Amino acid sequence: MILVLLLALALQSPPAQPATADAWSAAGWRALRDGAAEEAATDFGQALRLDAANPLALLGAGAAANMRGRADDARQYLAGALKAQPSLTAAALLLGEILYREADLQGAIDVYEQALARAPGDAKLTARLEAWRREAAVHDSLSTRLAAHFTILFEGPADQPMAGRVSDMLEAIYWQVGGALGAYPPGVLTVVLYSKEQFRDVTQSPSWAGGLYDGRIRVPIAGRVDERDLRRVLTHEFTHAVIHSLAPRGVPQWLNEGLAVLMERGGGQASALEAGDAPPPLARLEGSFDKLSPDEARTAYATSAAATQALLDRGGPMVIYNLLTNLGSGMRFEEAFERAALVPYREFAQTWR
Repeated sequence: MILVLLLALALQSPPAQPATADAWSAAGWRALRDGAAEEAATDFGQALRLDAANPLALLGAGAAANMRGRADDARQYLAGALKAQPSLTAAALLLGEILYREADLQGAIDVYEQALARAPGDAKLTARLEAWRREAAVHDSLSTRLAAHFTILFEGPADQPMAGRVSDMLEAIYWQVGGALGAYPPGVLTVVLYSKEQFRDVTQSPSWAGGLYDGRIRVPIAGRVDERDLRRVLTHEFTHAVIHSLAPRGVPQWLNEGLAVLMERGGGQASALEAGDAPPPLARLEGSFDKLSPDEARTAYATSAAATQALLDRGGPMVIYNLLTNLGSGMRFEEAFERAALVPYREFAQTWR
C-alpha cells in the first residue's frame, strides 16, 4: 500500500528541471523534434546561460530561431557554433541555407567552402556548393534594375524593356497582394529573369514549373511573352514571398500553393476540379509538389486552391492571416489551424469538400 502511494506521488510530482547545459540542450533538441520551437528556444537559452560557448546548444538555438522566422538571431547563433567548433558541419549547412534564402549567395558559398575544407567528403555540401557556383556564374553575367521594393536581374540590354515592364508589374502586385493578405515582405526582394535553359539549370525545377520562390523570385523569360501570363506568374511567386514573411516554416504546401493560385486570379473563386478528377487527401499535399507529373501537379494545384477557398469561406481573410501568424510564432500546424479556424485540422481535412 505504501509503495502504491509513493508511486502515485511520484507520478504527480513535476519532473526535475535539467541541471546542466548538456541536459538543457538535450531537452531543447527533444522540443525541436516535436516541433515546439518556443519551448526549444527557452531550453537552449537556459543551456547557453550555463555554458555560453556550448556548440550544440548554439546550433540548437540557431535551429529554433530559424523555425521561428528569426533569421538574424539564427545567423548569430550558428556563427557562434562554428566559432566554438569549426568542424560542426550541421551548423554550416543550416547557416549556408539561411544566407542563401536571404539572397546572400556569396556568403552562403563562403560558408560551404570553409565547411567543405573541413569535411571534404560531405556529399550534401559538395552538391549544394556546385549548384550555387553555377548560379553565381549566371548571376555575374546579369544586369540590374532597381525598383522601390525589388531588385531585378536580367540578361542584358535586349531584355531591359522587359525588365522595366516587370518592375511596373511587381510594384502593382506588391500593393495588391500585400493589401489582400495584410502583410508585406520586409526589405527588398530580388527577382531574377532567366532564359528557360538558365531557369532549369539553376533551379532544377520540374518541366511544368512556370516560376519559383526560394527567397528570390525566379522566372523564365524567353521569346515573345504573354504579359497576362507573366503577371499571373509574378503574382503567384510574390504571394509565396508574403506567406514566407509571415510564416517562414510549417506551412503545408496545399495552403502555400492554394493561396498563391487564388491571388494570381485576383483573389477570385477557385476554379472547380475537372470532371473525373479525384482530389487527393490534403495529407498527401502537405509536402513538395516537385516530383509530381504534369497531370498530378494540375490536380494538386486545383485541389489546393479549392481547399484554401473552403478555408476562406469558413472564416474570411483573417483566418488565413491568423493561421500564418500562429505558425510564424512557432506554433505546431494543428494547433495553429484550430486556433485560427475554430475547427480541428483533421476534421477540416475530412469535410472541406
